[in-house]
Amino acid sequence: MHKELLILGFVGDSGPISGYDIHRIVRAHGELFADLKRPNMYYLLERLAAEKYLRVRAESGARGRRGERLLYVLTAAGKRRFRELLDSEVTRFGTVHTGIEVAVIFLAQLTPSAGISLLQKRLQIVELHRKRVAAAFGDVGKRGPHARIAADHMLTLVDAEIGWIKRAIATLQIETASPDKRR
Repeated sequence: MHKELLILGFVGDSGPISGYDIHRIVRAHGELFADLKRPNMYYLLERLAAEKYLRVRAESGARGRRGERLLYVLTAAGKRRFRELLDSEVTRFGTVHTGIEVAVIFLAQLTPSAGISLLQKRLQIVELHRKRVAAAFGDVGKRGPHARIAADHMLTLVDAEIGWIKRAIATLQIETASPDKRR
């Protein structure tokens, strides 16, 4: 659903836009739109056009096999659908289950040091991911308040994960150091 919102948002924000131009925007924003791959993007453009949310027109003179490029524009139905999706995404809240909760329960089957070691590896991976996300956003201040808000949300979630991993490691270290220190 958020990928559909992304496509409709790009088309609505940019006016007539080609799939190639949308792909360039996606690539330029790195982590923010990383889950929208090129084949999926073109599939969504075709589907949204078939559903009458987008109007397509061909423009000649483009490089490539067809010698033309397709430009997409939001229809009135597309504007309504965009607003429905936007409302839904902004007001929907759900917890994220990545599987880590289940995996942590089964760390009890390992030695304490092996469990702590796995969490430390996870911490390194998440800290590296945070660096990549922060670098991908670059100087987000130049992109306006909404881009800053999006970057802040993504980084806050990653920071929360880092904080949780550090607390989990500390808890396991305390618990395994001395049974008397258990709370």
